[in-house]
Amino acid sequence: MEYKRYLQQIGLRLKRQRLLLGYTQKELADVISKRNPVLNEKAELSDKQISRFECGENGTRLDKLVELSVALGKTPDYFLLGIDRSDEAVDNTIQQICEYLKLCSADDVKSVLSIVKALSEKQ
Repeated sequence: MEYKRYLQQIGLRLKRQRLLLGYTQKELADVISKRNPVLNEKAELSDKQISRFECGENGTRLDKLVELSVALGKTPDYFLLGIDRSDEAVDNTIQQICEYLKLCSADDVKSVLSIVKALSEKQ
């Protein structure tokens, strides 16, 4: 996957979860600062940094991603890979799909990938 597209997908997940929880970018930055005021200067996040992450303009260090994950109530896996550990039923379904895909031809796998990409972009 192209790196820029990957960053955009991470950013989209961050933004969706932030909006789901009702935070502005500034409020999220404040939550992170208040939750752990002992963080060193490098680990703090500003609303502008959050904006750049959400737009896919910048990546982030792992410690910042962990802070975002904790504040947003998700694991880093969710933001990096789209795997939501809180929904085991969906994860099981995804695993089943993967097992069936292993039995398909390369062309069929590419077709399914196109469909899944289109569905994810629609959201």
